Amino acid sequence: MKKLYGLLLFVAVFTLAACGGGGVDYPVEYFNATVTGSQVDGDTVTLTIDGEGFYPMTAEVKFVNGSMTHYDIIEHRESAQWGGVLIGNGELQTAIVNNASNLGGVNIGDFTEIDATASATATAEAMMDIARAAVEHFNEFYKD
Repeated sequence: MKKLYGLLLFVAVFTLAACGGGGVDYPVEYFNATVTGSQVDGDTVTLTIDGEGFYPMTAEVKFVNGSMTHYDIIEHRESAQWGGVLIGNGELQTAIVNNASNLGGVNIGDFTEIDATASATATAEAMMDIARAAVEHFNEFYKD
């Protein structure tokens, strides 16, 4: 019977470890964004992060081998004419991924041209807060 309990305990611990999170108690708040979960698959860490533009939004940010490779707003209610344009055209997400190693010193003013396309500063600031939270969280809990 003790062996059975030991086996069940091992399976439970292994299952929890395989689900990712690295022992992190979620949610974790940074800036104006909240990391609500993570998934670890080998060298890939995918973070789920909530932010607030004019309305709540949720992003997935992926790091592969320690570098941000993907930034996607997976849920939002931003206006189709303003923030939705900024999210939909993907320019800011691409710029964030391309500049992820510099996000500590980068601010929304560095992306003024992209923001001017949509005139959606609150949305852009929320997206930058999400990106900064992703980098800080990754560095704190997952960086080698």
